[in-house]
Amino acid sequence: MTTGAALSVFAVQAVENVFVVSPQGDSGGFRYNDIHRETNTITDRLQRDQVTNLLIDFSDVEIVGSVMISAIIKIVRQHGTRKGSAAFCGASPTMLDVLQTMNLTRLWPCFDSREEAFKSFEG
Repeated sequence: MTTGAALSVFAVQAVENVFVVSPQGDSGGFRYNDIHRETNTITDRLQRDQVTNLLIDFSDVEIVGSVMISAIIKIVRQHGTRKGSAAFCGASPTMLDVLQTMNLTRLWPCFDSREEAFKSFEG
C-alpha cells in the first residue's frame, strides 16, 4: 500500500514498510519555523506509525544546505533510536559530495535510486 502527502518543505510517502521523505528545496525557500515544524511532524509520525525503514530521497533537489541537512539528520537519528534502518537515494553528484564530506554515507548508505534502496531494506 502506498500513501503520500506533500508538506511544503518535505514530500512524504509510505510504501509498505518504507517511509520516504523528499526535501522539496533548500532552506532559503522556506521559513526556519516551517522546516522545524515539518521535521517534528515527520519524527512524530515515524514514532507513531512505528515504521521499520526510512529513505531520504534527494531526487527533487540538486543540493541542500546546512539547515536542511540538520533537519534531515534529526529525522534519521530519531528513527535510528528505534532501531530502524535508514538510507539516502537520488543524490546529485554535488549532494553526494556533501553527504560524503560530512561522513553521513558512513552512517547511512546512499543508493542511486529508490529501487536499489528498497532492495537493501529487504535483506
